Amino acid sequence: MNKSLLDILACPMDKHYPLEMYGDGGRAQIEEAALYCSQCGRFYVVSDGIPIMLPDGLRDEASEKAALKKMADLPDKITKNGRPWNLA
Repeated sequence: MNKSLLDILACPMDKHYPLEMYGDGGRAQIEEAALYCSQCGRFYVVSDGIPIMLPDGLRDEASEKAALKKMADLPDKITKNGRPWNLA
């Protein structure tokens, strides 16, 4: 995923944008990261360069938690308070 894609991505739950990005290491081409909606508190994982932005009922909790554990320097608003689940 190219970082410029953030200009058009919106949260699928509340349509808020822009989304915040964490865990990308400051790179322009993103392979692994977490997108965060400051409006509803949901996070979305970017895996293999693809943003996985599904509604809550279609998300895979186990794989998303595993992806979060691999990422360094994620803020507490994702790891402890992220929706629909978190690492707390």
